[in-house]
Amino acid sequence: MLKIFVTFLCAIFLSFNLAISNAWATGQFSQTCKDISVNGSTLTATCEQADGYNLSTTSIDLNPYIANLDGTLDWDGDKFALTCDNIGLAGASRLRAECERADGETLLGTYIDLNEHIANINGTLKFE
Repeated sequence: MLKIFVTFLCAIFLSFNLAISNAWATGQFSQTCKDISVNGSTLTATCEQADGYNLSTTSIDLNPYIANLDGTLDWDGDKFALTCDNIGLAGASRLRAECERADGETLLGTYIDLNEHIANINGTLKFE
């Protein structure tokens, strides 16, 4: 009986540790990163590592993950930077760009929230 109880406690402990370590993998990078900037399609930030003390400067190219869909930034596709200009940030996590529409006109001020899919995984920016 004691062996079953100990096994049960170990399982709970392991589950709790997995839940804690996966908490870093839920988007919301801006909550644990600072000095956030965008240059072209590259997002750069200084992010906390899992220990909560050490920081890492990290970058991620957003071009493989974001598309320009008729003048609107969207997570469903890639290569947005080929048809968008004036790419930058509006706040800590909102990407802003001026993107061409299918008819060749430019739509001003399209936005996408990077916190939806960009996470800080132990001091490294990752798409999820």
